[in-house]
Amino acid sequence: VYSGSKEEKKKLVREDRLPSATEVIRSDLDARDLYRNEVQTKLEDVRAEYLYQKGVGLEDLSELVGLLKEAKLALDSWFGFIPDEDIKLALVAVKRE
Repeated sequence: VYSGSKEEKKKLVREDRLPSATEVIRSDLDARDLYRNEVQTKLEDVRAEYLYQKGVGLEDLSELVGLLKEAKLALDSWFGFIPDEDIKLALVAVKRE
């Protein structure tokens, strides 16, 4: 999804500078990789904070809760790339098992 202003979009169309299908796909792949990396980093942070809190008697879990929320947001962004139809097909397949 292009996030530029209407004026920028019109200018790209007038100047025949729209991205090619290959550029759009590559951009989506790059974004998915970035979100995947963010998920991994957030989960590593969660693990480290949990181990720290476990060592000090689980005194203050606010940092851990905040990290878990950030990890969820990253996961939601990453999973957002999955087409709805693929999700429906996967759910049907799981229900058949």
